[in-house]
Amino acid sequence: MTEKSYPFPIYSGILNRKHYDKIGSAIWLFLWCISSTTKEIEKEDITWGIVLGNKPLKASELAAVFGVNEKTIRRWLSQLEQSGYIAVTRAPYGLILSVRHSKKWLARNVRSQSAERTNESSDTGKPVRSNQDVIQMKTKQKQIQAVAERFAALRSLQEGRDVRPAQRDYEAIARIVARGVSLPQTIKWLEQCFLEYEKRRKSKQETIKVFSYCEKYILDRLQESGAGTRSRRENNGQTHDRRCHERTEKKKPFITGGQTGRIRRQTV
Repeated sequence: MTEKSYPFPIYSGILNRKHYDKIGSAIWLFLWCISSTTKEIEKEDITWGIVLGNKPLKASELAAVFGVNEKTIRRWLSQLEQSGYIAVTRAPYGLILSVRHSKKWLARNVRSQSAERTNESSDTGKPVRSNQDVIQMKTKQKQIQAVAERFAALRSLQEGRDVRPAQRDYEAIARIVARGVSLPQTIKWLEQCFLEYEKRRKSKQETIKVFSYCEKYILDRLQESGAGTRSRRENNGQTHDRRCHERTEKKKPFITGGQTGRIRRQTV
Protein backbone atom coordinates (compact mmCIF):
# COMPACT_ATOMS: atom_id res chain seq x y z
CA MET A 1 0.00 0.00 0.00
CA THR A 2 1.38 3.40 -0.96
CA GLU A 3 1.82 6.25 1.48
CA LYS A 4 -1.05 8.16 -0.15
CA SER A 5 -3.52 5.28 0.13
CA TYR A 6 -6.36 5.41 2.65
CA PRO A 7 -9.24 3.05 3.50
CA PHE A 8 -12.87 3.70 2.61
CA PRO A 9 -15.99 1.59 3.23
CA ILE A 10 -17.45 -0.60 0.49
CA TYR A 11 -19.98 -3.44 0.72
CA SER A 12 -19.24 -6.89 -0.66
CA GLY A 13 -22.53 -7.00 -2.57
CA ILE A 14 -20.88 -5.08 -5.40
CA LEU A 15 -18.70 -8.12 -6.09
CA ASN A 16 -21.48 -10.45 -7.23
CA ARG A 17 -22.07 -11.44 -10.84
CA LYS A 18 -25.16 -9.26 -11.31
CA HIS A 19 -23.12 -6.10 -10.94
CA TYR A 20 -20.18 -7.47 -12.92
CA ASP A 21 -22.46 -8.25 -15.87
CA LYS A 22 -23.75 -4.67 -15.79
CA ILE A 23 -20.57 -2.66 -15.42
CA GLY A 24 -17.56 -4.94 -15.91
CA SER A 25 -14.29 -3.01 -15.75
CA ALA A 26 -16.20 0.23 -15.09
CA ILE A 27 -16.17 -0.89 -11.46
CA TRP A 28 -12.82 0.88 -11.14
CA LEU A 29 -14.41 4.24 -11.94
CA PHE A 30 -17.33 3.42 -9.64
CA LEU A 31 -14.99 2.63 -6.74
CA TRP A 32 -13.11 5.86 -7.43
CA CYS A 33 -16.39 7.78 -7.24
CA ILE A 34 -17.17 6.17 -3.87
CA SER A 35 -13.72 6.96 -2.49
CA SER A 36 -14.00 10.54 -3.81
CA THR A 37 -17.40 11.18 -2.22
CA THR A 38 -17.04 14.20 0.05
CA LYS A 39 -20.57 14.43 1.45
CA GLU A 40 -24.03 12.89 1.16
CA ILE A 41 -27.43 14.49 0.59
CA GLU A 42 -30.98 13.13 0.72
CA LYS A 43 -33.16 13.82 -2.31
CA GLU A 44 -36.52 12.13 -2.89
CA ASP A 45 -35.67 9.34 -0.41
CA ILE A 46 -32.40 8.60 -2.20
CA THR A 47 -28.98 9.21 -0.66
CA TRP A 48 -26.63 10.77 -3.18
CA GLY A 49 -22.87 10.85 -2.70
CA ILE A 50 -21.40 14.14 -3.91
CA VAL A 51 -18.11 13.49 -5.70
CA LEU A 52 -15.39 16.05 -4.89
CA GLY A 53 -17.90 18.63 -3.74
CA ASN A 54 -19.61 18.81 -7.17
CA LYS A 55 -16.38 19.82 -8.86
CA PRO A 56 -16.72 19.64 -12.68
CA LEU A 57 -14.38 16.94 -13.98
CA LYS A 58 -13.00 16.53 -17.47
CA ALA A 59 -12.73 13.15 -19.15
CA SER A 60 -9.01 13.78 -19.59
CA GLU A 61 -8.59 14.18 -15.81
CA LEU A 62 -10.34 10.88 -15.14
CA ALA A 63 -8.38 9.17 -17.90
CA ALA A 64 -5.13 10.24 -16.22
CA VAL A 65 -6.23 8.61 -12.95
CA PHE A 66 -6.48 5.15 -14.53
CA GLY A 67 -4.00 5.49 -17.37
CA VAL A 68 -6.65 4.90 -20.04
CA ASN A 69 -7.93 7.00 -22.95
CA GLU A 70 -10.90 9.34 -22.82
CA LYS A 71 -12.98 6.97 -24.94
CA THR A 72 -12.72 4.32 -22.22
CA ILE A 73 -13.74 6.84 -19.55
CA ARG A 74 -16.79 7.90 -21.56
CA ARG A 75 -17.77 4.26 -22.02
CA TRP A 76 -17.46 3.63 -18.28
CA LEU A 77 -19.50 6.72 -17.47
CA SER A 78 -22.20 5.63 -19.91
CA GLN A 79 -22.33 2.13 -18.40
CA LEU A 80 -22.57 3.40 -14.83
CA GLU A 81 -25.14 6.06 -15.68
CA GLN A 82 -27.39 3.80 -17.76
CA SER A 83 -27.30 1.08 -15.07
CA GLY A 84 -28.25 3.58 -12.36
CA TYR A 85 -25.03 3.49 -10.35
CA ILE A 86 -24.19 7.16 -10.77
CA ALA A 87 -25.72 10.39 -12.05
CA VAL A 88 -23.78 12.52 -14.52
CA THR A 89 -24.55 16.22 -14.91
CA ARG A 90 -23.06 17.94 -17.94
CA ALA A 91 -21.70 21.35 -16.92
CA PRO A 92 -19.88 24.00 -19.00
CA TYR A 93 -16.53 23.11 -17.43
CA GLY A 94 -16.89 19.35 -17.16
CA LEU A 95 -18.92 16.52 -15.67
CA ILE A 96 -20.41 16.57 -12.18
CA LEU A 97 -20.70 13.06 -10.72
CA SER A 98 -22.92 11.72 -7.94
CA VAL A 99 -23.12 8.19 -6.50
CA ARG A 100 -26.66 6.82 -6.29
CA HIS A 101 -27.61 5.17 -2.98
CA SER A 102 -24.35 6.24 -1.39
CA LYS A 103 -23.58 4.52 1.91
CA LYS A 104 -20.11 5.80 2.59
CA TRP A 105 -21.03 7.13 6.04
CA LEU A 106 -24.59 5.96 6.48
CA ALA A 107 -25.21 2.93 8.76
CA ARG A 108 -28.39 1.18 7.68
CA ASN A 109 -29.76 -2.33 7.63
CA VAL A 110 -27.90 -4.04 4.80
CA ARG A 111 -31.02 -5.87 3.62
CA SER A 112 -33.04 -2.68 3.03
CA GLN A 113 -33.43 -1.91 -0.65
CA SER A 114 -30.95 -4.67 -1.50
CA ALA A 115 -32.07 -4.78 -5.12
CA GLU A 116 -31.08 -1.17 -5.65
CA ARG A 117 -28.14 -0.73 -3.30
CA THR A 118 -25.02 -1.68 -5.18
CA ASN A 119 -22.44 -1.30 -2.45
CA GLU A 120 -23.92 -3.25 0.45
CA SER A 121 -23.56 -6.66 2.09
CA SER A 122 -26.22 -9.29 1.40
CA ASP A 123 -25.94 -11.66 4.33
CA THR A 124 -26.33 -10.68 8.00
CA GLY A 125 -29.08 -8.07 7.82
CA LYS A 126 -27.49 -6.19 10.74
CA PRO A 127 -25.87 -2.76 10.80
CA VAL A 128 -22.24 -3.24 9.85
CA ARG A 129 -21.00 -0.40 12.06
CA SER A 130 -21.80 0.78 15.55
CA ASN A 131 -23.31 4.20 16.08
CA GLN A 132 -19.99 5.36 17.53
CA ASP A 133 -18.18 4.31 14.35
CA VAL A 134 -20.67 6.20 12.21
CA ILE A 135 -20.37 9.32 14.37
CA GLN A 136 -16.58 9.22 14.14
CA MET A 137 -16.67 8.76 10.36
CA LYS A 138 -19.12 11.64 9.90
CA THR A 139 -17.04 13.83 12.19
CA LYS A 140 -13.87 13.11 10.21
CA GLN A 141 -15.66 13.80 6.94
CA LYS A 142 -16.94 17.12 8.24
CA GLN A 143 -13.38 18.00 9.23
CA ILE A 144 -12.09 17.08 5.77
CA GLN A 145 -14.76 19.17 4.09
CA ALA A 146 -14.14 22.14 6.40
CA VAL A 147 -10.40 22.08 5.70
CA ALA A 148 -11.03 21.67 1.96
CA GLU A 149 -13.35 24.68 1.93
CA ARG A 150 -10.83 26.82 3.81
CA PHE A 151 -8.03 25.69 1.49
CA ALA A 152 -10.18 26.58 -1.54
CA ALA A 153 -10.99 30.00 -0.07
CA LEU A 154 -7.32 30.77 0.60
CA ARG A 155 -6.29 29.64 -2.88
CA SER A 156 -9.11 31.64 -4.48
CA LEU A 157 -8.00 34.74 -2.58
CA GLN A 158 -4.39 34.16 -3.54
CA GLU A 159 -5.07 33.58 -7.25
CA GLY A 160 -7.93 36.05 -7.63
CA ARG A 161 -10.30 33.46 -9.10
CA ASP A 162 -12.64 30.70 -7.96
CA VAL A 163 -10.62 27.56 -7.17
CA ARG A 164 -11.90 24.16 -6.05
CA PRO A 165 -9.90 21.35 -4.39
CA ALA A 166 -8.86 18.41 -6.54
CA GLN A 167 -8.97 14.72 -5.62
CA ARG A 168 -5.33 14.72 -4.55
CA ASP A 169 -6.08 17.66 -2.23
CA TYR A 170 -8.85 15.71 -0.48
CA GLU A 171 -6.50 12.74 -0.11
CA ALA A 172 -3.81 14.90 1.50
CA ILE A 173 -6.38 16.48 3.84
CA ALA A 174 -7.65 13.03 4.80
CA ARG A 175 -4.12 12.05 5.82
CA ILE A 176 -3.90 15.08 8.13
CA VAL A 177 -7.26 14.28 9.71
CA ALA A 178 -6.23 10.63 10.12
CA ARG A 179 -3.27 11.78 12.23
CA GLY A 180 -5.68 13.25 14.74
CA VAL A 181 -4.84 16.91 14.22
CA SER A 182 -7.80 18.94 15.49
CA LEU A 183 -9.80 21.07 13.07
CA PRO A 184 -8.98 24.43 14.75
CA GLN A 185 -5.26 23.58 14.82
CA THR A 186 -5.29 22.43 11.19
CA ILE A 187 -7.02 25.63 10.06
CA LYS A 188 -4.58 27.74 12.10
CA TRP A 189 -1.50 26.08 10.57
CA LEU A 190 -3.08 26.17 7.10
CA GLU A 191 -3.58 29.93 7.35
CA GLN A 192 -0.04 30.36 8.70
CA CYS A 193 1.26 28.39 5.72
CA PHE A 194 -0.41 30.76 3.26
CA LEU A 195 0.67 33.81 5.27
CA GLU A 196 4.33 32.78 5.29
CA TYR A 197 4.16 31.90 1.60
CA GLU A 198 2.77 35.36 0.84
CA LYS A 199 5.76 36.97 2.54
CA ARG A 200 8.19 34.96 0.40
CA ARG A 201 6.62 34.98 -3.05
CA LYS A 202 8.04 37.44 -5.57
CA SER A 203 5.24 37.51 -8.15
CA LYS A 204 1.51 36.89 -8.41
CA GLN A 205 2.20 33.85 -10.58
CA GLU A 206 3.74 32.08 -7.60
CA THR A 207 0.87 30.36 -5.77
CA ILE A 208 0.20 27.27 -3.69
CA LYS A 209 -1.25 24.77 -6.17
CA VAL A 210 -1.78 21.65 -4.05
CA PHE A 211 -2.64 20.89 -0.43
CA SER A 212 0.33 18.52 -0.17
CA TYR A 213 2.51 21.66 0.14
CA CYS A 214 0.46 22.69 3.18
CA GLU A 215 0.44 19.08 4.41
CA LYS A 216 4.22 19.14 4.78
CA TYR A 217 4.04 22.49 6.59
CA ILE A 218 1.38 21.17 8.99
CA LEU A 219 3.31 17.96 9.67
CA ASP A 220 6.44 19.99 10.42
CA ARG A 221 4.49 22.12 12.90
CA LEU A 222 3.01 18.96 14.42
CA GLN A 223 6.46 17.45 14.84
CA GLU A 224 7.77 20.64 16.43
CA SER A 225 4.78 20.72 18.76
CA GLY A 226 5.41 17.11 19.78
CA ALA A 227 9.11 17.76 20.36
CA GLY A 228 8.27 20.79 22.50
CA THR A 229 5.82 18.77 24.57
CA ARG A 230 8.38 16.02 25.15
CA SER A 231 11.01 18.60 26.13
CA ARG A 232 8.68 20.19 28.68
CA ARG A 233 7.85 16.77 30.11
CA GLU A 234 11.54 15.89 30.41
CA ASN A 235 12.30 19.22 32.10
CA ASN A 236 9.40 18.76 34.48
CA GLY A 237 10.62 15.26 35.24
CA GLN A 238 14.15 16.45 35.95
CA THR A 239 12.83 19.20 38.23
CA HIS A 240 10.69 16.68 40.07
CA ASP A 241 13.65 14.29 40.52
CA ARG A 242 15.86 17.13 41.81
CA ARG A 243 13.26 18.20 44.34
CA CYS A 244 12.79 14.63 45.52
CA HIS A 245 16.57 14.29 45.92
CA GLU A 246 16.74 17.52 47.92
CA ARG A 247 13.97 16.36 50.24
CA THR A 248 15.78 13.04 50.72
CA GLU A 249 19.00 14.86 51.61
CA LYS A 250 17.17 16.96 54.17
CA LYS A 251 15.69 13.88 55.78
CA LYS A 252 19.01 11.99 55.97
CA PRO A 253 19.29 10.59 59.56
CA PHE A 254 22.12 11.73 61.87
CA ILE A 255 24.39 9.12 63.50
CA THR A 256 23.21 10.47 66.88
CA GLY A 257 19.61 9.78 66.01
CA GLY A 258 18.91 13.49 66.02
CA GLN A 259 20.10 14.02 69.62
CA THR A 260 22.21 17.12 70.30
CA GLY A 261 24.48 18.19 73.15
CA ARG A 262 26.37 15.79 75.45
CA ILE A 263 25.54 12.18 74.72
CA ARG A 264 25.35 9.90 77.75
CA ARG A 265 27.19 6.58 77.63
CA GLN A 266 24.74 3.72 77.43
CA THR A 267 24.76 1.23 80.34
CA VAL A 268 25.50 -2.34 79.27
